[in-house]
Amino acid sequence: MTLPSANCAVCHVAARLTCTRCKVVRYCNGEHQRQDWPQHKSCCRPFREQQDEQLGRYLVATHNVKAKQIIFVEDPLVVGPKWFLTDEEKSASIVPCVGCYTPCRVDKHHCRNCRWPVCSVGCEHEKLECSVLSLGNAPKTKTDVRALVDYYRHDALLVLKCLLLQQQHPDRWRALLEMQSHEEERLGTELHQEAEQRVVGYLQQRFLQRIKQSKQRDSMPSDYEPQLLHRLCGIIETNYMVIELATGIELSGLFRQACMMEHACQPNCYFQFDAATQRIAVRAGCDLKKGDHLKITYTNILWGTQMRHHHLLMTKHFSCRCARCEDPTEYGSYVSAMRCLGDVSKTCVGVQLPVDPLDEKTQWKCDTCPMVVDAAYVTEVQTHMTEQVESLLAGRPTASQVELLLARLSQLLHTNHFHMFNLKHTLVQLYGHEPGLELATLSDLQLGRKQRLCDELYNVCHLLDPHSIKLAIYVSIILIEMTHTLEERARREQAEAAALLEQAELRLKEAQDVVEKVLDSVAGKKLNDKLQKHFAEHYKLTARLKFNKLN
Repeated sequence: MTLPSANCAVCHVAARLTCTRCKVVRYCNGEHQRQDWPQHKSCCRPFREQQDEQLGRYLVATHNVKAKQIIFVEDPLVVGPKWFLTDEEKSASIVPCVGCYTPCRVDKHHCRNCRWPVCSVGCEHEKLECSVLSLGNAPKTKTDVRALVDYYRHDALLVLKCLLLQQQHPDRWRALLEMQSHEEERLGTELHQEAEQRVVGYLQQRFLQRIKQSKQRDSMPSDYEPQLLHRLCGIIETNYMVIELATGIELSGLFRQACMMEHACQPNCYFQFDAATQRIAVRAGCDLKKGDHLKITYTNILWGTQMRHHHLLMTKHFSCRCARCEDPTEYGSYVSAMRCLGDVSKTCVGVQLPVDPLDEKTQWKCDTCPMVVDAAYVTEVQTHMTEQVESLLAGRPTASQVELLLARLSQLLHTNHFHMFNLKHTLVQLYGHEPGLELATLSDLQLGRKQRLCDELYNVCHLLDPHSIKLAIYVSIILIEMTHTLEERARREQAEAAALLEQAELRLKEAQDVVEKVLDSVAGKKLNDKLQKHFAEHYKLTARLKFNKLN
């Protein structure tokens, strides 16, 4: 990520002192800090914590804040392995090193003391954690990979790391226990049952119940009852944030302040991580006014309202009531909308929308004719289409396959529906890149379709996320594909070449601005590298076309 400057804000030389209030701006001495205070005070920690019955604790801006300005930087309370694992990850023989999280084989190198997998014999991990893990009976053979994978459950380590804060960092432990856990809401749910089987029972039976017999028990946690472990699971599920390392490995982190930012389906803030320290820097995604709540998104904003609500209820135990969720059209994007479901002859051009988007059992009514359908029918249709889309995109579909499914789904879905969006986003990357459909070989009709699809996708993104906060990767790809289209048109339309290349350059610069938000991710770095190469190619093309025109 783009870190705060390490230089003095006054004389610009390397400095070690930081503002004790915001910990963002540096100074080489106290005099320079006093000198800079009149300018710095307007952006120093420009937020405060507030609390009410509905939102709980949340953050609100105390000053006007400019877009991209750092609002605060924070160290994590605790960082550990990825919390939610896929079934494939749970059974994988490649696991994160218990010391540095580097991917390693479960049956190769092991810590000398606790016998947990490490990337090399010299890699060490935290001593107290190692002492607790050494209480377990690690498999003696390396040949039974299935037994090894079942024993070394890395997702459970995050709970253990939280538990160890009791001895290691009592202040962090107190801050951790202040976080929302939704203990009552979790009881009896699948998440609670999964936590019992995979984390709580596992830690209790294999390690924690043996603390009383350990010679080092005085230095180990004194409270490790199942109820406390479930509470920690709830705190993690409700508050964890994903930290992506340069290797692509995902970690989970808990942050006292950052976790207070409330959810909205159209955020106004974004955050970036320093992979080396796991510190988080929260930035304004747009210009904020004094009194604005600091908001991020806890779910996928490309999903329709019903899917977002289901995800938030399952994982965060609340229902979102933001402006987008209350609007049946979702800011005019229609990403949940169906075509009229009652007109067999398809003469009705109406759109089927939920009467009350906040009620999952609401009826869906056509905005043109009297047709009304039950939520259960809409859910059934959506589920069937989800299976078709996911099945196709899980492979390596061709443009013709995507076009065919688009044509089928367009009979029932609005052109901006999120399933249509995903298919179109795939399609614009196939036109111009798929063998046999390279840019130079596309017909004018195909090139025009690629351009229209890019425009449609861009408009949907702008409605849902006008400042490209959460959709930065999607928008950057769309802008790059727009540029490809404009450049190819410039090659074919000599008279309009200059204007088309100017538009292309503007799109590239916009993409550059957008991709800055995700430079802390592997995908963002790769996209930025691609973008830099594209800039060089664009300027070469511009120079070549100008030369041809002069000659």
